[in-house]
Amino acid sequence: MDELKQKDILERLLEFADSLPTQNLLPTLVPEAAPLVMNDPYAFAIAVCLDRGMKAEIVWTIPFYIQNDLGHLDPHQIHQMTLDELASLFNRLPKRPRYINAAPKTLKDITRIVVEECNGNAANIWNGRRAADVKRVFLSVHGVGPGIANMGVLLIEKTFNVRFNDLDRSRMDIKPDVHTVRVLHRLGVSDALTTDAAIDGARLLSPHFPGAVDGALWEIGRRFCVPTNPNCADCPMTYLCAKRL
Repeated sequence: MDELKQKDILERLLEFADSLPTQNLLPTLVPEAAPLVMNDPYAFAIAVCLDRGMKAEIVWTIPFYIQNDLGHLDPHQIHQMTLDELASLFNRLPKRPRYINAAPKTLKDITRIVVEECNGNAANIWNGRRAADVKRVFLSVHGVGPGIANMGVLLIEKTFNVRFNDLDRSRMDIKPDVHTVRVLHRLGVSDALTTDAAIDGARLLSPHFPGAVDGALWEIGRRFCVPTNPNCADCPMTYLCAKRL
């Protein structure tokens, strides 16, 4: 891909990213769930840590389901629950995490951190802290890998209006999923439908901050660049897409 085309794609993706409301990045199955994850740092942290291999609408609704089931979303009370009790909780939910067996341990870990290290306030995971510290917190939670940790840091900036001054943005990759992988490949930015190719493509496209295009790629893949019968006419990338041209 020539440099001019690459520049045009990057500029258009960044424009689209800037236009996205926060709620688009935290989609939920029911409207009532959206304010919870957007305003309650503990609910937000739960969803981030559980975000593995399932639809975004489900994972961002799970804290709401937990609150409805328990009658609260109090980290101190949840901290007292055993792994068996947490497993029973997840099995009762209308929608469950994909990795249902790992979910109790994940919730136990992030709740312990909130209660024991953050005085019960999940916002203290990031308030006054460096991005590197926040990533280490997320990575210490059972099942959370670098992709989720990076995504969590980027979403904290977007959702809670935080700016991490220490963030080495050149090392912040996209979180490659079915949407970002597909869109980058169709745009002609990556040369294969693989997570490694998507990460490499985003790095070439935006070397100073690969993760800056993550939200835009994900939303385009969800709304327009779907696997079959993509809505190319309304896609913001339609005139730059290698597959369409």
